[in-house]
Amino acid sequence: MTGKYSLIYADPPWSYGNTVSNGAAENHYGTMKLIDIKRLPVWELAAENAVLAMWYTGTHNEEAIELAEAWGFTVRTMKGFTWVKLNQLAEGRINKALAEGEVADFYDFLDLLNAETRMNGGNHTRANTEDLLIATCGNGLERLNAGIKQVVYSPLGAHSEKPWEVRHRLELLYGDVPRIELFSRCGAPGWDHWGNQSIGPAVQLHPGYAVEIKGFSNALKSAPLSPTDKQGRERAA
Repeated sequence: MTGKYSLIYADPPWSYGNTVSNGAAENHYGTMKLIDIKRLPVWELAAENAVLAMWYTGTHNEEAIELAEAWGFTVRTMKGFTWVKLNQLAEGRINKALAEGEVADFYDFLDLLNAETRMNGGNHTRANTEDLLIATCGNGLERLNAGIKQVVYSPLGAHSEKPWEVRHRLELLYGDVPRIELFSRCGAPGWDHWGNQSIGPAVQLHPGYAVEIKGFSNALKSAPLSPTDKQGRERAA
């Protein structure tokens, strides 16, 4: 590998122990066993000092730590970001309630917001958040912006699609460093990509080794950061 990445953003295709959750995931993308994800040579992509920002679900806390360590990283926080999942139609319904005067005070607004959070499964409480851990190798990266907050409120997109806002906050947190998104399904500006649904991946990952794809690596480095206008957010998501 000629290029090494200082920031690695990953959304692994976790497999689940129950047929309902696993079946729902596999209807949209191929899941992988933990041992197979561990064998992907992410350590070959990482610079000497690097950060791994990785999504995991509440059922996979231990597996997430195992995976980060298998890739050569040490977990620093399990809650780098917490995504509060809103229903897909939340924006329109909240705007309608505000316009029609249904929100009289702060507590009305909290009730409205809570009503619009996604209700997923759960053996105890019903899940409506997802977390992203932050792990480092070497000295990690310097934090360039001390004002980046943990909680992200964002509506659901396509199945398993993560909010564009998290990628953008990572850019603000660590700056314009060489970066790649793993298990990617989009081509966000300023990022290299890898995934079986990714168009123009920058690398090939095989168990035990990685190969740079000439002509694609660093191709997006000169593009602007994630846009902040609504139309741009939709393109970048």
